Amino acid sequence: MFPTPRRRSENGNKAAVMRPRMPFVDDATLRRALEAGLGADKVRMDEDIRHAYSTDASPCVVVPRAVAFAESEADVLAVLRSCRELDVPLTARASGTSLSGAAIGPGIVLDTTRFRRILDFDRDRGIVRVEPGILLSELNAYLAERGVRFAPDPGSQDLCRIGGMVGHNASGYRSVKYGQTKDHVVGLRVLLADGTALDARDLPVDGPEWKETVGKVPALDQIRRDIVDHRASILASRRAIRKHSCGYHLDSIVEALDRGMFPLASLFVGSEGTLGVITQVALRVLPIPARRITVLWFLDHFREIGPLAAELFALGPSAIESIDGNSLDLLGRGAHDIPRTAEAMLLVEFDGGDLDAIVREIVGPLSSRYALSRPADVAEGADRQAALWKLRRSVFPTIVQRPGPRKAWGFVEDPIVPRERMPEFIEFLGDLARRHGTQAGIYGHVGDGNTHYRPFFDPTDPGDFERMQALRREFDDAVLDRFRGAPSGEHGIGRLRAETLPRVWGQAVYDVMRRTKDALDPRGLLNPGVLFSSEPWWASWGGLDSRMPM
Repeated sequence: MFPTPRRRSENGNKAAVMRPRMPFVDDATLRRALEAGLGADKVRMDEDIRHAYSTDASPCVVVPRAVAFAESEADVLAVLRSCRELDVPLTARASGTSLSGAAIGPGIVLDTTRFRRILDFDRDRGIVRVEPGILLSELNAYLAERGVRFAPDPGSQDLCRIGGMVGHNASGYRSVKYGQTKDHVVGLRVLLADGTALDARDLPVDGPEWKETVGKVPALDQIRRDIVDHRASILASRRAIRKHSCGYHLDSIVEALDRGMFPLASLFVGSEGTLGVITQVALRVLPIPARRITVLWFLDHFREIGPLAAELFALGPSAIESIDGNSLDLLGRGAHDIPRTAEAMLLVEFDGGDLDAIVREIVGPLSSRYALSRPADVAEGADRQAALWKLRRSVFPTIVQRPGPRKAWGFVEDPIVPRERMPEFIEFLGDLARRHGTQAGIYGHVGDGNTHYRPFFDPTDPGDFERMQALRREFDDAVLDRFRGAPSGEHGIGRLRAETLPRVWGQAVYDVMRRTKDALDPRGLLNPGVLFSSEPWWASWGGLDSRMPM
């Protein structure tokens, strides 16, 4: 379907270091090894299961050799042992909702959905400890009975699991106030490729626990020294964006090291399964807000979205979501009671502060300064708030189910730019789609500069595929150079964006990330092809004539 990718080294023009591999192990030997460690009921190698686990929510396809089902840390250790002994790579997987191709792999896919207990809840400390396979919705139902919740809320919140959220550093609708998953992880238990169990939390580097940990995993001190040696490059590489899911968070580690602390959990959050397999997660939980106010705005002039959003930021919102005028057309104005003159929609939520004063400001002075398509709709009751949110939540399913051969495949779907440049960036994205002969859904988290961009193409059509490639090249250049943003705000680098990672942070910082990976996983067993690859973004796409975008 696609041109054969030209192989390049993992470090651009530098010659790739080829790790020696053991002779290929046959399927019968692989099955025996896995069943000896797990039992026959936790191992599948039939064609149907391999096909089912060859895809995630991205357009990528990588067929695994086997699928193993973990229910405990002992199961994970057994699978890792087989991977080491037989030199077969491992990809840990939760619900498979990765939009970047990080939940598929060529060796053993480790399904963690049965590994899902809530281990304990410490009400006084506000911490819950869980296994990685628990659904976010299931966890929050348990927490709601205790008056608290885990704050990050991605759009896939009914499907996603905590392990995947940690791996991708997920965020969601309310990230403008509550940040990303990394901001709520207190500690992790991680199994490294060699089977070492690591309790990952903040450790003073001059304390006995750090010395003990380094004694178990000497590579950690090597990583620390490398980060310290490249401190200036790491800090200089930072971009003026509010969040990202673009590799290891080295800048956060630098800042913690400046305070004498190594934040071990931060090393693994957002690592997309390339450094270890998570078996426990300790999360900070927050009280459920006593009251919320939701406001829906329709603006006659798109150019006013920036000034209005800036004024709303000053009021302390918990969410600011946007949809541009063209996407409102795609949704269907009549079906959703969208004003004919509206060029943009803003959905804003507040869950703290003087909410009565905020409402007075919104319906009074603030509204009078903008050309509204109709008066701001303010809702407080849960049913009415859900009705207002319905429009924003309906964008993605409406776009991906659009009839016709051109579909909203995700290949440029998660850019983030400095928040103040968001209106300019959205206009650029609309123009980019038009210049490449298509339309696009444009929506997302204007509160932190994170846009979801879904141009319509048919990648099975050679002409359309050429247009996709041209759009992607221009998109990458604009995001990285013109807007000084990053290719992923919350969905991860995965396979789709791996070739851009050296451009995001610069070669020196990318090399630190690469050495970090090599130090903890020297044989490259964990999630190969994710984060570190120079293959074209389309190299692993497949089966699109029989699939729908996700």
